[in-house]
Amino acid sequence: MKQPRKKSEQGVALVTVLMIVAAMSAVAVTLSAAVMSATTRARTVDAASQADWLALASEEVGRALIEEMFTAGEGRLSVDMPGFAEPVRFPIEGGEITMRASDGANCFNVNRLSITPARSDENAVGVSGPNAAEDFESLLKLAEIGDQNLTGLVYSAADWIDVDQSPGLNGAENAYYASSGLQYRTPGLPMIDASELRAVRYYTPDVMDALEPLVCALPESEEQTLNINTLTVAQAPLLSLAFSGALSVEAAGDLIFQRPVGGWPDVETFLTEPAIRQISPDLRRSELLSVQTEYVRVQAAIDFANTRRTVEIMYRRNGAQRIETVWRERKG
Repeated sequence: MKQPRKKSEQGVALVTVLMIVAAMSAVAVTLSAAVMSATTRARTVDAASQADWLALASEEVGRALIEEMFTAGEGRLSVDMPGFAEPVRFPIEGGEITMRASDGANCFNVNRLSITPARSDENAVGVSGPNAAEDFESLLKLAEIGDQNLTGLVYSAADWIDVDQSPGLNGAENAYYASSGLQYRTPGLPMIDASELRAVRYYTPDVMDALEPLVCALPESEEQTLNINTLTVAQAPLLSLAFSGALSVEAAGDLIFQRPVGGWPDVETFLTEPAIRQISPDLRRSELLSVQTEYVRVQAAIDFANTRRTVEIMYRRNGAQRIETVWRERKG
């Protein structure tokens, strides 16, 4: 005949069972957490991958936007058009693509600053434009940038892109960048983007912030025209430069601010503005003004499944219909 278990033995068995159940529960919770983490990670990776593909696709979306703007403006753009005045949003499944355009040639092209070998001459000129260095120095003055070192700013930028190693007036070539401990060299090539100036002597963050709306790096080294219908108030020094400074920056800003809806129909009409009529024809550089746009810069923000990608794309209008991509850069 079996003897009944003692209460102490029953208690031990119960505790053992409870410990086993607790251990299994802990394992189950750990496995569940691991599965959930892996699932979340997989979803995040998948969303990031899709966002990357959408960022690539945004190039075609931007091209379609520009073509639509040119069609709506009958071949001309103005700053009050959708896409310029406010961003354009394209809904997609799971998010949206937001695009904002700006005129890519309303700026001083720093690639004009290739200087001839006669570096000791203060009046050395750009090989592709007779007044490249002078124009840049004048623009810096009008924008009140680097008042104490205009020559250094001009020639350091020129030295960055020229092919020789002879520094210009207060400029900088490889010897400077090596001796200052920076340990890099001048490329001796045109800039791809004006942000390269951050690596150039004298171009401090404050200088770069002030120059941001005024300079660019375009593939050609020729002088570009300014579209008077897409200039912004921040770009008033550029318009002042087109009148040799006779049109003050403040007056240029007022003209841009008071621009008629849809812009001026042509440069001739613009030149009849009272603020301009009083300027001597000898000081007008009308060849720098236009109502046409050749380069368009688009900033695209892709928001998809709580993931954001930002892309900047430069387009060029080649002929009446063709919109070509000049470059594309992923930001952030």
